[in-house]
Amino acid sequence: MKSTTPRRGATGMVLPNLQAKMKYGRVFPKLTLEQLHEIVCMLGPDSPFVVVDRLDTPDGQQFAQALRRPDGIWIVEYRDGGRTRHYQAEVSGPGIVYQVLAGWALGLPGWRERLTWRPVYH
Repeated sequence: MKSTTPRRGATGMVLPNLQAKMKYGRVFPKLTLEQLHEIVCMLGPDSPFVVVDRLDTPDGQQFAQALRRPDGIWIVEYRDGGRTRHYQAEVSGPGIVYQVLAGWALGLPGWRERLTWRPVYH
């Protein structure tokens, strides 16, 4: 069985089995926490979203994503299975977006409790 414990590498803590994708197909394989932080800080008009995929799920139904809208509102979402397990929340800025995405990526306890989530699909 493969270990899912994050390991320290030359560029930081590697988040196993995760990759990030941005607009225009820019992909970050072997995502690190430092890269995730940089990506979130880069979100803006030219590149408004990031999707972080779990590569070790057979159906591709586990991911988290963030969007910075032109009006300054940030949306963060996660999906933990099928369509009925897709949730979103509005947040105030990049700091909380990073904390939520990192908490989701690392499977930290309590990362969901920080926000009020609502279903994307009713």
